[in-house]
Amino acid sequence: MSIVPQLKEELRKVGTGYGMMSLTWKAEPVPESQAQDAMLKAIQLAKANGSKAFFNVAEFYGPDFINLVYVKNFFTKYPELRKDVIVSCKGSFDVQKFVPLGKADDVRRSVENCVSAMGGFIDIFEVARIDTSIIPPGQDYPYETFETLAEMVENGAIGGISLSEVDEKQIRAIAKDWIKYLTCVEVELSLFSPQILSNGVAKACSDLGLVIICYSPLGRGLLTGKFTSTSDIPAGDFRLALKRFQGDAMKQNLLLTQFLASEIVAKRDAAHPINLPQVALGWIKHWNKEKEFSGAKFIPIPSGSSAERVTENFDESRSQLTDEEFKKISDFLKDFTTVGDRYETA
Repeated sequence: MSIVPQLKEELRKVGTGYGMMSLTWKAEPVPESQAQDAMLKAIQLAKANGSKAFFNVAEFYGPDFINLVYVKNFFTKYPELRKDVIVSCKGSFDVQKFVPLGKADDVRRSVENCVSAMGGFIDIFEVARIDTSIIPPGQDYPYETFETLAEMVENGAIGGISLSEVDEKQIRAIAKDWIKYLTCVEVELSLFSPQILSNGVAKACSDLGLVIICYSPLGRGLLTGKFTSTSDIPAGDFRLALKRFQGDAMKQNLLLTQFLASEIVAKRDAAHPINLPQVALGWIKHWNKEKEFSGAKFIPIPSGSSAERVTENFDESRSQLTDEEFKKISDFLKDFTTVGDRYETA
């Protein structure tokens, strides 16, 4: 019996998901004990809000499946908590060559490797990118990729399928053939990268009843207040290669952060404080109240390398905007343009 309907229902109860890339995809992974404390806190906060926790992991978030091994070891320590978590795993991607691996054998191998590394069933699996090199003539997506994933659902290795980094045309084409296996769509959404709201992606998800998993909700750090100039970014950080974080471009982009700090954060009363990351997350979640995309559900997935940071990002009571605040931000965005595309290099 398919668990896709159950997964979709459970996803719609989630307020904030846990993006786990920053735990392990770095020169020095977060100490495992610290990561386990953070995971435990995410589950506790989700349960307090009446939902399961949502863990977003990947085959390639560090060497030797370390991201998945962290999760496996956590559930070995707390086996009773596995039922309280939805795990979504990205794979089928050659991170060295930065190319997707969408052929049937590659997809099957990736799923099997991830299931093995995590020590069991994975709720949702997603190929990290669409492998455009194997799309048949006249088609919009590689049929064999999703035929293989559907087989993996049918044989019980995974519960359902998520799409990742797809456009409207791909979403609708894939859904036409495989909708009964689809649970959600992972794409970038933040105040600095609102493209999915106008390019048809959010509309397609709404029309099809798919949850939208919003990665990089804090604009890769620009919406945290942590960076005030390029010199604040540590040597070797990938953001130093992005146009958004360079000199005049960053100065222009920080006008948005400064607006949020002065017009939203500073104007909150003492009884209802909010910080910059919480404003950014609240803006995404407020779209769940708007009629425009009522068939979808927006779930931001910030990271959090400590229990303290997880508490800051995942406590739903701390990241809610009023209708007036949302309108004020929307009005500002009408005249604001981000300098530098999502992955545009300097």
